Amino acid sequence: MSPRPPRPERPRGAASRAPATLADARAQLRDAEVFLDAAASVEDPDVVAAHAIRAAVAAADAVCCVALRERSVDGSGLTAVELLGRVDPKLSAALRRALDRQTQAAYESREISVSDARMCLRQAEILLDAARARVLSV
Repeated sequence: MSPRPPRPERPRGAASRAPATLADARAQLRDAEVFLDAAASVEDPDVVAAHAIRAAVAAADAVCCVALRERSVDGSGLTAVELLGRVDPKLSAALRRALDRQTQAAYESREISVSDARMCLRQAEILLDAARARVLSV
């Protein structure tokens, strides 16, 4: 039996990114708006934060779709932070701040604080404003 040929090397992180179009940017923007509306319509801090974080990631993806013609597909948001950092380091920092609360909001039995949930909302609003400006200008 002959040995299996080696797999071609894929660029680091390539599996966590995908090509994107302006239609993808608009779809991500719509998703971000829906998640942010959902976050604003509930009172439970964990649910507020979880929806706000999803809104923040979708908004970040919308920005990257326009600026880089690619977006993250890793599910954790870490690739979104990296890609967004290539576009705007301040927006990347906003996304990182929101993602820092993701595990606690979505997976831990300990409730997230109201102030942390509000912080996630603020970060999502910053990212959504940036996504709207970029997507609607093209």
